Amino acid sequence: MKRVLITLAAMLLSTGAFAQLIANKTDNKVTLGFDIFNDFQLATSDNWDARMLNQGFSCALTYNFPLGESKHHTIGIGLGYTGHNYFSYSRIMNPYSASDTLRIVQYRGVDGFKRYKVNCNYIDIPIEIRFRINNAWKIGLGFKVGYLVNAKTKFVGNNEDGDRIHEKLSYINNVEKFAYSATLRVGYKWVSLFCAYQLVPVFEVGQDAPVIHPLSVGLTFAPF
Repeated sequence: MKRVLITLAAMLLSTGAFAQLIANKTDNKVTLGFDIFNDFQLATSDNWDARMLNQGFSCALTYNFPLGESKHHTIGIGLGYTGHNYFSYSRIMNPYSASDTLRIVQYRGVDGFKRYKVNCNYIDIPIEIRFRINNAWKIGLGFKVGYLVNAKTKFVGNNEDGDRIHEKLSYINNVEKFAYSATLRVGYKWVSLFCAYQLVPVFEVGQDAPVIHPLSVGLTFAPF
């Protein structure tokens, strides 16, 4: 655990220094930042038993255009990546099914069950209006469109014979190709509180697909 914390601290420091260097070289016209967050799975359906802790990560590089005559307020537009992990005590048995109804089995309390998750990864186009107060406090209101590049599942538990298995399926059907999210950041200098709400469900509606609307809450590290 100590080694993990030291590694994380080193990553944060090096990334923050690199991002600050980019900001200085480009006169604050380019921002590099990343988010670490937890996804709260809101508005889930009865057949999806969601876990509370769902770690996620995102990063983005944006170009900042002045907002009117102000040098402190900008509009940032760029390119980014977001990875979501939706953990659950429910398991989709046929995630590759294109036409059949999805079959979901419940695993809460089942002996040998360890974890199950759906992982979705997107390429994003973020747009954000950024306000700077006293050259330190920052508020960002934005919207981003994500395009699904891959989705997969991972199951760790016992099979019907009682043997421990680690099953990974790298393709999931019925996941929405586009994700639309509203975003908000409030922070001081290069650290901000971050939240985002995905307006469309993760899975396409129908075929007994689980209904998941993620609310992402975490921290942003960026020197904008």
